[in-house]
Formats: sequence, C-alpha cells, structure tokens
Amino acid sequence: MKIAYMFPGQSSRYPEMIEKLLALGPWNGEILDRASEVLRRDLRAHYSPRNEAMFARNRDVQLGVFLANHMHCESLRMAGISADLSLGLSLGEYNHLHHIGALDFDQALRLLEARGQAYERGPRGAMASVFPVEFDDLCQVTERVRHLGRLEVAIRNAPRQHVVAGRRAALEAALAILEEEHYIQGVVIENRIPMHTSLLEPVAYEFRPALESAAWRRPARPYLPNALGRFVRDPGPAQFIALLSEHVCAPVLWQESIDFLADRFTDLVLVEVGPRAVLYNLFGKRWKSEFPRYKTDSKDDLFASIVALAEELSDGVDRTAVVA
Repeated sequence: MKIAYMFPGQSSRYPEMIEKLLALGPWNGEILDRASEVLRRDLRAHYSPRNEAMFARNRDVQLGVFLANHMHCESLRMAGISADLSLGLSLGEYNHLHHIGALDFDQALRLLEARGQAYERGPRGAMASVFPVEFDDLCQVTERVRHLGRLEVAIRNAPRQHVVAGRRAALEAALAILEEEHYIQGVVIENRIPMHTSLLEPVAYEFRPALESAAWRRPARPYLPNALGRFVRDPGPAQFIALLSEHVCAPVLWQESIDFLADRFTDLVLVEVGPRAVLYNLFGKRWKSEFPRYKTDSKDDLFASIVALAEELSDGVDRTAVVA
C-alpha cells in the first residue's frame, strides 16, 4: 500500500474537536501545551467548547484546524501507522509541510499566526461550495457576474464540486443563477475572507516576510503544493516562499493533486487525517472510486475509529498503543 495522508482545510472544524482529541491520549495534551508555550496563549481555554469566541478570528480558525489535524496525525503514529505521502487542502498544506519535514512544529505555528492576522486585515468577501456543476459551466457563471465584482473559482475540489470566492454581491448573484438555471443550491462556507482569489494579493505581499524568515528544511518526503498539483523536485527555501505566497491568492488545485497521485500509484490508499470527513466525501462512483479511502474522525467513538483504522492499515498493530 502507498498510504497518502490528506489534511483538510478551515471548513473542517467543530467546537468539540480539540476536547475529543485531548481525551484520546496524553500526547495530544502535550501538543496543545507546546503550542500554548510557543504562542504565549492559553489554548486549552481558548479551544474549550465553552468558549463561544473559539473561531471568531481567522487566526484561531487556522491554528485550531492545524492543531486538530496534527493531533489526528500523531494519534495514528502512536497506533503504529505512518505514510510515505501527504497533501493538504488550503490550510492543510501547512500540516503537509510539517509532515514532510519542511517545517518544524513551532515554525508552522508562528507562520499560521502571521497568516491568520494578515487574512484578518485583508479585503472582505465570501466563499461558497457548489455541487454538482462542471468547471466550464461554473466559469461561465462567474463571467456573467463580473460587473458586480471579482468572483473566481477558488478551489477545484473534484470534477463537479468547486468553491467560488470573491465579492459578496457577485457571489450572491452567481448563486442565484446556479439555483435558477442549473438547479444547484450553493452553500456559503466563509462569510468574511475571499481566500485563494486575486483579491488577496495584498495579503500575500504582507505575509511573504514571515515566510522569508522561516527556517525551511529539506523535506524527507515529496512536496505536493496546492498551487501546482504536482510534485516539486528537491524544493528549497526560495520555492517554498514563492509557492506559499502564491497559495494565498491562487486557486487550490485539489482535484489535479489527487489525479496526479492516482496516475502514479496504482496501490494508493487515501486517508483523511483531521476533523470531519470533507475530503473523504469528495470521492464517489464518478471519481477515484477504485482507490480505498478512510477517515480518522468519528461522531461517536474517536478511540474506536483510530484503532479500527490502524487494524485495517497495519497487520498486527498494537491496540494498546492508543490509550483512552
């Protein structure tokens, strides 16, 4: 098996996610305590389900999902599971960067803190998920509403599932066209920031110095950036800085990334490593149904979910390695 971890983005969150992971094992508490020390904030209190302002700021959304993804990944490692490949959607690319060894944990936290703050100071807009619609048809709709403001396809999730982002007036007009003419009801997934669009070019410029100050390392595993949808051979600091600056204001090529892996590895096994099952649910009869896919999260028993996955992916895994 060629296991590929898929780290989800900012939409993959819910208030209880950190609390559930803390109950899974002490290593997750150590991760959260280290993050609190690095950022000089009480993250145990902040990511408590009792904090209604948990996701009020974009930096807290980014940090929370990054930490949850990382805790899921560490929980798999404690159960004896590892992966040779990984990729991340949007925010999840930073988990990918840590997984492949390009960034250490502390550096990733500091970059996401800076990234989230830059996003908060950026232009306003909104994002919506639309399904089922062909890419070319969606582009025609965005072109029809351009007189109301910039609207772009920000994420290409799957052949008929995409995310559009831009100015709110243009987005609302596009959703109305999609409903009336294509019988599609889009779902708004972000009310403030039109991520991965050209509107965020000033944000990319503001964030770049933080990328330039990071201590980049030669990765031990392949780098598969959202901006390209293919491996970068032997990447160095200059390539990381350029691609992650572009990542802020360029579309996420998720479908292209999955297609790239599927074309190269016939024994590919896809595992979503993080809260919810957004990436897991993108696959179906019409797209990559031939590849086994799994998710780590569970609405019911997270411990049982991790153990079952470990047993599925590894012969003779030690069930006691994951402790409740």
